[in-house]
Amino acid sequence: MARSTFKTLFYLNRSKQKKNGKCPIMGRITIDGEQVQYSTGKETAPELWDSRKGRCKGAGEEAREINRYLQSKEEQTQVKYQELVWQRGYITAELLKRELMEEDTPKGFLMEEAHLFIEEKRPCVGVTVAKPTFANYIYATQLIQSYLRERLGLEDIRYSLLDYGFIEGMDFYLKSDRNLSLATIQIVVIFLRKLIGIGQQKKYIRIDPFVDYKAELPHRTRRYLTTEELQRILQTPIVDRQFERARQLFLFCAFTGLARVDMQRLKPKHIIRNADGTEEIRIKRQKTDMEAIIPLLPIARQILSLYIEDKQEDELIFPNLTVRKASFACVNIGQICRIEKGLTFHLARHTFSTTICLSNGISMETLSKMLGHSNIGTTQIYGKITDHKIQEDMTALTDREHSALEGYCESIARQKAGQSPYESQTLNPQAL
Repeated sequence: MARSTFKTLFYLNRSKQKKNGKCPIMGRITIDGEQVQYSTGKETAPELWDSRKGRCKGAGEEAREINRYLQSKEEQTQVKYQELVWQRGYITAELLKRELMEEDTPKGFLMEEAHLFIEEKRPCVGVTVAKPTFANYIYATQLIQSYLRERLGLEDIRYSLLDYGFIEGMDFYLKSDRNLSLATIQIVVIFLRKLIGIGQQKKYIRIDPFVDYKAELPHRTRRYLTTEELQRILQTPIVDRQFERARQLFLFCAFTGLARVDMQRLKPKHIIRNADGTEEIRIKRQKTDMEAIIPLLPIARQILSLYIEDKQEDELIFPNLTVRKASFACVNIGQICRIEKGLTFHLARHTFSTTICLSNGISMETLSKMLGHSNIGTTQIYGKITDHKIQEDMTALTDREHSALEGYCESIARQKAGQSPYESQTLNPQAL
C-alpha cells in the first residue's frame, strides 16, 4: 500500500478581521491532496503573525502562549494520524479532523455530574430545596447507578454515549427488573432530564436523548374530603388535648390551603390586614418560591387567634409543631370521626382546593394564586377532580331525593302501564 502524504500548517484568516484588529488562526490538514480547515480558537494581530513559520512573532507572553498551544495541537494531530493509520489502514483529512474535534470535546460523566449536583444542593435542603425533593434526587441517582451496573456493567458513562436506547433501556429496567410504579419511574426520568440539561449547558452533549421518548405517565389522583366529611371533623367531640390540637392544625390547612411546611414557617408578619377589615395570608412557598395570597376564612381566623396572641412579627405562630406527632394524631382523628381516608396535611390542602374553592365557584386562576403554584397547569389537575366530585355530588343527590321522588316515579310507571296513577301499587291479578 502506498504511503499517504500528510501535512499540517497554521495560517491567519485575514478576511475575517475582527473589530479589535485581530484575525482568527486556522489549522489546515492535507492528506493525499485532500484539505480540511478548522478553527484553533486563537487569534492575533496580522503584524504579529509569521506566515512562513505558521507561528506568532515576538517574545511577549501572549505570543508564547499561542505558540505553545499551536505546537501542542500539531503534535496531537500527528499522534492521532498515526493511531488511525495503525487502526484502520487508511485515513482521510475529514476523518482525522472529526477525530480531533471529538477529542477536544469536554468529557463529562453522568454519575459524576449527579453527585456534584447533589452536593451543591445539600446545603440548600430545608431552605430552597424541600427535604422530599432532595430525597428524590438521591433515590433517582441510586436507581440510575443500579441500571448502569446491572445492565451495562459500568460505574459511570460519558454524556456523549447517552442516546434514545439508553433512556428506553433504563425505562424497561425500572419496570421489569425493579418492578417500580410509574410514579417512581417518573421521579427518575425527571432527575435524568435535569442532568441532561446540565450536560447540554456544559457542552458535554449536543442532542437531547429524550427527543423521541414518550413517558408513560402515572394516573394522578388527589384525595380530598367531601363537605359531609369536613362537617364530621368540625362537629365530632374530641377530648384528648393532643388530638384537638392536631384537629385545629388540620382544619387550618383545610381552610387556607397552606402546605404543612409553609404552615410551620408562618409568622405574624405574613398576616396582612386590609383596609376593609379583612385579613389574608401572604407568604412565599418554600417549594416554588411563589407568593401564596390566601384570604382568611372565619374558621381559619378563629384557629389562628388561638396561637398568634402576643407573638412578635418575626416569631413562628406554630413554634412547637411536631410534624410526626401531628401526622399520627391526624390518623387518629380520622378514626374518631369515622373517616376511612387517611388524614394528612396534604389531603387538607386538596380539600381546600376542591371542596372549599372550586366546588363553590372560585376560578382556576384565583385558586392558582392562593395555592402559590408556579404553573396553572398544576392547578388544573384539580379541575379534573372537580368533574369527578360533581358526579359524586349528583349521585349523592340522587340517593337523597330517591325517597321523596319514589312515589311520583311509581305513579308515572303505572300511567305507562295503563293504570290510574292513584291505584294501589299492588297489582290486581284479576286485571291481567
